[in-house]
Amino acid sequence: MAFISKKIEDLINFRIVEEEKSSRLYLAMSKWLDFHGYSGAAKLWKKYSDEEMNHVNWAYAYLQDLDILPTVPALEQPQVEFKSLPNICELSNTHELLVTKQCNELAKTALNEGDFMTMQLAQKYLTEQTEEIGKTTYWLDRLEAFGDSPEALRLLDNEMAELAE
Repeated sequence: MAFISKKIEDLINFRIVEEEKSSRLYLAMSKWLDFHGYSGAAKLWKKYSDEEMNHVNWAYAYLQDLDILPTVPALEQPQVEFKSLPNICELSNTHELLVTKQCNELAKTALNEGDFMTMQLAQKYLTEQTEEIGKTTYWLDRLEAFGDSPEALRLLDNEMAELAE
């Protein structure tokens, strides 16, 4: 007996792809940051990468709990070159806004289908997105308030290191 529609199943498998892509993007950002001397920011973006993999596992577990074999996706290489720490903060914010739109689509579809089990999963993702947007907006606000001078970026890197722990 199918508990969810094929459309919902496809959207959840899409969530797997997108969350894994997020993890790999943040890992690439972490490696770029570390390579360019931002060790604190690198640790924080690595933490963000790991958090995204936890989100992947929500979708895997949900499908398996409903006796559906999840798709393990092949992924393209993420962007690996970035301009600066502020550029990474901006790209991360833009990325999280896109992910939020995707999670809203899952919630909308679940609601339209009267699929309240999936609605709970979608709400879990949307609650997480509120936190994700908050994190990225926080860094953009710090950059706006204090600038992107080498001294300001050094202090920002130190603050990021503290939050990575």
